[in-house]
Amino acid sequence: MAIDKKQIIISEIRYWKTNKLLPEHYCDFLITLYAQGEDPDEVAEKESSTLQIERRKLRSKQILILLISLLLAGVASVAMFVLTEYPTATLLVAAVLALIFLLLVSGKTFTKKGFAPFLYISMAFLLLMMSLKIWNAFFDGDTTVLIGLLVLNCGLWLFTGRVLKLLYFTISGSLGLLTVVAFLLLSI
Repeated sequence: MAIDKKQIIISEIRYWKTNKLLPEHYCDFLITLYAQGEDPDEVAEKESSTLQIERRKLRSKQILILLISLLLAGVASVAMFVLTEYPTATLLVAAVLALIFLLLVSGKTFTKKGFAPFLYISMAFLLLMMSLKIWNAFFDGDTTVLIGLLVLNCGLWLFTGRVLKLLYFTISGSLGLLTVVAFLLLSI
């Protein structure tokens, strides 16, 4: 029987014993049966320690794979925007697909495991790169559109920071807006 199942059954039998759902001698017999004659506390400690080690190894492998894939995706997207002369539509579709991938990954399993900040920052960076690419492709030289896009990005960062209570987004959005306002005041 699997280690997790044994632990669940033994803990359930202990619950029955403490709440008098079954007679004590029945519960003792069942605990001894499922612990296979050993002390159930020692079995639980051995099995849980080996299980924790295996989970840590698996988790570290998953973390490594995720970080490598995200790093490669980030480098590829930055290289696409900066170094290539692909049509803007192709680059935007690739960036949108990367954003959707990052949203799915952050929404599923890695939000609780501490990867959410990295994914949020990656999404914000991709959105900023998409905005700059749109400006470069369609409004090259028009600083009012550039300022509008930067204000929109910084406002989105500020809003995200306030809603999700993320200090780094609140600070970066505020500093970005202050920088744009300082630029506007100095250029007058």
